[in-house]
Amino acid sequence: MDRYLKIDLKIYLKIKNLLIFGIIATLFIITACTDKKQTINIAVASNFEGTLKLIIQKYQITHKDAEINIISASSGILTTQILNSAPFDLFLSADTDKPQKIFKQLKLEQPPQIYAIGKLALWIPGSSGSNCLTQLADIKTLVIANPKTAPYGKVAQAILATNNIQVEKLIQTSNASQAYIYTKDGLTNAGFVPYSMIAKDIKSCMQLFDNKDLSQGMILLKTKAEGFYEFILSSETQALIQNSGYNITPM
Repeated sequence: MDRYLKIDLKIYLKIKNLLIFGIIATLFIITACTDKKQTINIAVASNFEGTLKLIIQKYQITHKDAEINIISASSGILTTQILNSAPFDLFLSADTDKPQKIFKQLKLEQPPQIYAIGKLALWIPGSSGSNCLTQLADIKTLVIANPKTAPYGKVAQAILATNNIQVEKLIQTSNASQAYIYTKDGLTNAGFVPYSMIAKDIKSCMQLFDNKDLSQGMILLKTKAEGFYEFILSSETQALIQNSGYNITPM
């Protein structure tokens, strides 16, 4: 089964990356054709995609003509695309380092703002208990997001190192959302996943990790997204974010 996991993962990641570049190319065309309509293009870390869709639904209740496109990937991949002139108007990262990097390199006027604080969960479907770390000794396969491009993967790697934990097979996906999918679909025995993705469906072993390194920052890239940017920081939206499994900072 390990051999098939490797093959499936490589194929999946290649397809995922091709889709990302294809969507970005499409955004160039859409932006050029619909600029008068003030379409907003948002780049979002994969862990926050589901919550962002809920926020957009709320926003469009009072902004019925708003056209909002989103593309989801790891924060590292999106940062690279933004620094290479991808046509995004707003970037919601899974950390604060990457928005700060963009702020400095692009010499933007408005500094990054924390919009949420993520929570990482070790999830072992089919098992029970709350101290899942102790069960990893009996686990054959564990999935985490790529620590080089995904903040959630970086924190997961640090937890494993701090607790001197090694598993028989460690799988890395390109972003945190994929780590969740691999765990949910039973392709691995356990996974470090965003808590927001399993917060409302915990029926097995789940251990929660709060970490200051999962403070999530956003950066306004173009002024036409300023209204939506402010909406994310509103008390109403911050409550929605908190109910979706995140911590928030006092406003």
